Amino acid sequence: MGVLVGVVLALASMVLGLTVRHEPPAVDEGLRRGAVALGPGFVDVSAVVSFVLSPGLATIALVSLVLRAFLAKDPLLARCAVLLAVCWSTVLARYWYQRVRPIEFPKWAYPSGHVTAVTSVAFTGVVLCAWLARRWLKVAVVLACTAVVVTAASRVVLEMHWFTDTVGAVLAVVGVGLVVSRALRLVPVGVVSRREQS
Repeated sequence: MGVLVGVVLALASMVLGLTVRHEPPAVDEGLRRGAVALGPGFVDVSAVVSFVLSPGLATIALVSLVLRAFLAKDPLLARCAVLLAVCWSTVLARYWYQRVRPIEFPKWAYPSGHVTAVTSVAFTGVVLCAWLARRWLKVAVVLACTAVVVTAASRVVLEMHWFTDTVGAVLAVVGVGLVVSRALRLVPVGVVSRREQS
């Protein structure tokens, strides 16, 4: 079931990207105007959010997983590193869509790089939490969703992305993540992980 949902979400991201790449829909234009109207205070906060929740975060998370997996010879962490890397790589689809940003910028818009990176870290973190600290899973899901929503909002407020750029990023990462998690045997997760038992 998870694989089917993943495929549907990934396809939805593709369809959305093909639909919006030439002309922003009304929802994008409306949310852009609304974001601009929020004022400089929201822009300043969004700049801080975009600095903290960024591709840099994904880089740190990926390097940390790889090093920890290597040093501890832990196959679970190695699989999670692969999961994070594959999810994050969905950002490369922007070179296919070639969507222009709301403001002049040298990189393509769809999908959002920041949202792709943060969603990849969030998705991998939830999977890892399910294995290592299952009792904290609900908290991890709430934190993950909050991080993704805040990142997406900050990119729209900064006019670095259209709203649909952020939606497409989430759809692609979660869709690919569900498929890859199954392929790497990261789901379904046991009721109690081996580590919690020891």
